[in-house]
Amino acid sequence: MTTPNILPGTRFRLYRSSGNSPETFTFVCIGTTINLSQKNDFEDATVPDCDNPTATPRRKSIKRSSSWDLSFSGSADAARYAQLRADYASEVAVRYQILLDPLAGDGGGTHEGGVWFENLELAKNNNGIVTFSVTARGEDELEWTDAA
Repeated sequence: MTTPNILPGTRFRLYRSSGNSPETFTFVCIGTTINLSQKNDFEDATVPDCDNPTATPRRKSIKRSSSWDLSFSGSADAARYAQLRADYASEVAVRYQILLDPLAGDGGGTHEGGVWFENLELAKNNNGIVTFSVTARGEDELEWTDAA
């Protein structure tokens, strides 16, 4: 029996671009949750069967667009939170990298793309640790590069 190689959470990480050339990425160490969502949008038509007009028409779909979103959250560190505030205020999309890093390298790689911050939130509960959450929308294509 073949079993899947389950990934521990430490093998799925988020990095922020330096914005420099050559581009380097820095680990977003305060991010403890990461969610990457990819979506396709379709235009639908109901098409009759030309050979059997009384048959129930069937849906036909045409892919209209693809989009992606990134959300992440964690514990707030004032200095690192300042970078998130700068990304929120940015007039251009900020590039992020999502690393899928399997132990054996099989199937791993990176997603890279620019994001616009839609929401940036700070919170605390009962005088506990200050947390943050980010909801961002992807800009253009989400690039995938296989691990070497």
